[in-house]
Amino acid sequence: MPRRKPEDISTAGQDSFLDVVTNIVGILIILVMVVGGRVQKIVLTAAPQAKARAVELERELVELDQSATMMESEVADLAEQARTVAAAAAFAGESRMALATAVAAAKVEVARRKESADKDRVAAAEAAARRKQLEAEIERCTLEAEGIAHAPATTKEVLAYPTPIARTVTGEELHFQIDQGRIAYIPLVELFELAKTQTRRHSGSISSMAQRIETVGPVQDFSLDYVIEVKIDQARGQVLVRSREWVVRPSGPGIGETREEALQPQSRFRRVLADVRPDTTVTLWCYPDSFEEFRAVREELHRLGIPTAGRPMPEGAPIGGSTDGSKSVVQ
Repeated sequence: MPRRKPEDISTAGQDSFLDVVTNIVGILIILVMVVGGRVQKIVLTAAPQAKARAVELERELVELDQSATMMESEVADLAEQARTVAAAAAFAGESRMALATAVAAAKVEVARRKESADKDRVAAAEAAARRKQLEAEIERCTLEAEGIAHAPATTKEVLAYPTPIARTVTGEELHFQIDQGRIAYIPLVELFELAKTQTRRHSGSISSMAQRIETVGPVQDFSLDYVIEVKIDQARGQVLVRSREWVVRPSGPGIGETREEALQPQSRFRRVLADVRPDTTVTLWCYPDSFEEFRAVREELHRLGIPTAGRPMPEGAPIGGSTDGSKSVVQ
């Protein structure tokens, strides 16, 4: 069998390469055609869609423009409404202030009227109470008048005091203390006599006597404190020694006699009055707790025809006098 001749390797390789290149070129041509066809199709089909999209976008733009216009109009309306609301709020604030002022004034007026009504009620209650009191007083007086009308006639001595014409005491004067409901004789004459005697006995130089305080007593439950005053009369060449101020002090509380004891026939009060001369005045130094005793003693002195002077004394104040003081006044 005859052998086949070996083929040339280079020739076979070239043919294969050409075939491959041809195939690739054909494939590329086919791809170009396919791609071109597709591109044409895309361009042709995309144009209407873009136009529709543009129209749609234009419509949306018009709608947005209209919406913006409407919103601007609404914003203007809202701004106008805001101005209206602000004006209304300002007016409401002013109205609120006016209302608050009116309410405060109304409260003040209500309080004033309430206070006036309370005063009227209190006055009415007081008037009612006063009316009841007067009615009770009228009823009591009526009953007393009826009792007096049916009672037997009686005679009662009434003391009548003379018209009170005041005059200063210039003659002799007797003094009584009325304190704690008790009447005590103040022996001022006797105490001053002792003071004169003591001053003469203790007198020395004028300088030692000036502004000196002395004490005498007790005499009948009273002591006397006095201040010595020395005056020099150069024209006459005389030295005057006298008491400038004096105070009487009781020896203790509760001295003297009660009203009942003093008005008895043999009392000390009666014994002191036994030697009274017609021109002698009795001065009663009375403290606030003894006005009843003062009236009883004054009535008795008036009944006896003895001039009487009253000296009301504050509670706890001492009985005293001075060269600058006032004299008793008798009525």
